[in-house]
Amino acid sequence: MGLDLNYIDGQTPLDEDEKEGLLIETIATRGELDEFEQQNIEQAVLWSLRRSFKPDAVFTEEFLKALHKRMYGNVWAWAGEFRKTKMK
Repeated sequence: MGLDLNYIDGQTPLDEDEKEGLLIETIATRGELDEFEQQNIEQAVLWSLRRSFKPDAVFTEEFLKALHKRMYGNVWAWAGEFRKTKMK
């Protein structure tokens, strides 16, 4: 008979594979990760609202990678880079 754990939404622990690349070592649950990512995304939104972008600059690989880094760069070491592994 195994242990049957029922987690409340947001309490699900991150497994070791999911933690790879995290810049904040104290993040332990999906809910904590969501909070830190949300804060980082909000900062990126504020950054974007203070600027004017030309379409020919926005639709470039360089811009998209820079935006991704702004959205996740405080949380993930790989922010702003293309994925090198498959998602589960």
